[in-house]
Amino acid sequence: MTQQMARIVAFFNQKGGTAKTTSTLNVAAALSERGYRVLAMDLDPQASLTMAFGVDVSTLDQSVYDLFLDDDLSAIAVSLPTKIEGVRLVPSHPDFATAEMALINELERERLLQAKLRDPDLAGFDFILIDAPPALGLVSINILVAADDLIIPIEPHPLSLLVLPRLFETVGRIKRLNPQMRVLGFLPTKVHPTSRLVSDMLENLREGYPEIAVLPVVPLSVKGAESVAAQTSILEYMPRSPLSAAYREVAALIIAETGVTTPAGAAHV
Repeated sequence: MTQQMARIVAFFNQKGGTAKTTSTLNVAAALSERGYRVLAMDLDPQASLTMAFGVDVSTLDQSVYDLFLDDDLSAIAVSLPTKIEGVRLVPSHPDFATAEMALINELERERLLQAKLRDPDLAGFDFILIDAPPALGLVSINILVAADDLIIPIEPHPLSLLVLPRLFETVGRIKRLNPQMRVLGFLPTKVHPTSRLVSDMLENLREGYPEIAVLPVVPLSVKGAESVAAQTSILEYMPRSPLSAAYREVAALIIAETGVTTPAGAAHV
């Protein structure tokens, strides 16, 4: 029987500061808690996800930069084990900032990531979670072409709504190359429950984009930053916190909405 390929979920927003990195890390941890195998991919040259996993980028022999530029290199070969059982990481490196220039003359350059993620060796993973860069360049286009689902982290800030039309314009254009891609929902992050700004943003999202779900909100908490500083997930750092509960809810919704209800295997990566 053919093994099901991993579901590719990208945390995507061209605006910075929306908690894409912490959401990728903590959703990976929440999926792992449920027995799922996860490959986390850091596609941001700032390498924040890589550092959050405790990897010293100066010691890397290979990174996502090499993955994009070497036709013979696989994602598995580049990946590293992490402290979270069942989660592996494809690390990033500051050199990745030059990748778009290096790829400009490549054939089908917008499909390079898609080709890498069709590798049968990745069928042992249930999910591939991508931390996208805060940009709409060639790397982001690769992510949109490869992804099955997008989650759009969004913080309660007036600029958050202003960037959405361009984001959805880009998503609409890429739909011609990847018609199966869908937006799983908005993920409100850094949410203070009593803030008028939050309630206004949620209302504007529901009115402006009624066809897109609003996922469980992720509360504002200094504990999230503390867990990153400790190079672990919030689920490990403070498992009973409201922040941990929120990310577990998000993971449960991803499982339900993607139909990946049975992990690929009982053994971890």
